[in-house]
Amino acid sequence: MKTKFIITLFVCLMGLMTGCKVGNVASSQGLSDQAYIYVESVNKYPGYVQVSLDKNTTFNAKVYQPKKHQVKGETYAVATGKRHVTVSYQGKVVFERTLMLSTQETNKITLP
Repeated sequence: MKTKFIITLFVCLMGLMTGCKVGNVASSQGLSDQAYIYVESVNKYPGYVQVSLDKNTTFNAKVYQPKKHQVKGETYAVATGKRHVTVSYQGKVVFERTLMLSTQETNKITLP
């Protein structure tokens, strides 16, 4: 009887110990491999400008006017690395430069 009680107690204790999560579980995640572009100008550009990266990726971007109370407008996620950025408005190139885009960095493109 005593042996049966000890075995039952031991099994219950083992069940309780395995049912609990023991120790701290750490999780580490790296930064996403993206850079961001923000387009601004003191002049007005109604509508959108066309941004081209390395002559193969093209998207439309809204141009924001710099304001003291506004931190940022809309940012656009792009791939990191050395990129040739061309910004055109109504078929005319207004900005063209090669930029080094780093991970999680926001690059401000200032148009004339």
